Amino acid sequence: MSSKRKRIIMITIRVVLAIILTTVAILIIVGNSKKDKSAPTEELSNWQSMIIDQTRIKDMVIAGAHDAGTAGLPYFAATQDRSTIDLLECGTRYLDLRVSYAKGKLLIYHGPSKGVALADVLDEVKQFITAHNTENVILDFQHFDEKDTEAQLGAIEMTESVLDGLLIANDTNLTDVEFIDTLTLEQARGKCLVVWGRENETVLNKSYVFKRNNDGGTRTDSVIHSYYTGSLNKKSSSKYISVALPAYIDKYKEENCGLFVLQGQLTDGLFVFGPQFREATHTDKMNKYLDSLKQSDDLQYINIVIRDFISPAKNCHTIQLNMDKGVVDENYLDQFGKMIGENM
Repeated sequence: MSSKRKRIIMITIRVVLAIILTTVAILIIVGNSKKDKSAPTEELSNWQSMIIDQTRIKDMVIAGAHDAGTAGLPYFAATQDRSTIDLLECGTRYLDLRVSYAKGKLLIYHGPSKGVALADVLDEVKQFITAHNTENVILDFQHFDEKDTEAQLGAIEMTESVLDGLLIANDTNLTDVEFIDTLTLEQARGKCLVVWGRENETVLNKSYVFKRNNDGGTRTDSVIHSYYTGSLNKKSSSKYISVALPAYIDKYKEENCGLFVLQGQLTDGLFVFGPQFREATHTDKMNKYLDSLKQSDDLQYINIVIRDFISPAKNCHTIQLNMDKGVVDENYLDQFGKMIGENM
């Protein structure tokens, strides 16, 4: 090979490396630009204490965490950067949990990456709900990786063991959908609601386990609906908000029963940009969308809103809608409004 050709190859390699490093630097800068590690006020840990007792869970607006327990995973897999108890103290009351059975352990996972132990997540949920018995936490087990059966049975046994006495059970003559449709916050305070995303009769036959719908909304008798279409979630923030969110809400209107999870996060379909970069392009627009719901007819259908990289401010853009729904106790309206202002 001639020396001239060698020089051309070396120059080409250097240019490619420079482009890659520049791209990575831009992704890091943009991703970190919206990073919010602010601490919540104490009131945010107890915000449900200010909601009217007789409010049905489905009539509240609840802040949720997409892929909870993924803090510390590689950039392409992490969708949160706070521990479970930190998420809860920030006002999160719905946790999307994905469980993998790997090397004899039950671990939280996202994509190809394994994270914290499920036991640690459940211990933190127990710690929080025991200390804040005015609150309710929804645990949504919707995905299981690899050894599916072992993951499911292990997860439910561990949940039952760790959260014994803290689980909402349907011991009535009502169907599960009827039970959840009438469940009030007063009945749910200090307890956890477990929903399940697999057709596992051993698990679903337990009185404290409730069936969730699948992404396409085709499972019957589901108490919770969380629609997801990958092609929509991979769109730009503006397109996602204008196309996907109305489509998901319209789909729930057809059901109009059970709880409704509105997926507020984007998806990095290429595993290149990473969730943090995608969220940085989306945060402000999603906040404005939630604020706009105050004057929208769709507000009546808004129930649970899940997001990536939870912060007190993000959660408050969701939680504030309880004031517009009229479910905040009038004795706490000023305190509730102050809490929103201080954390937003």
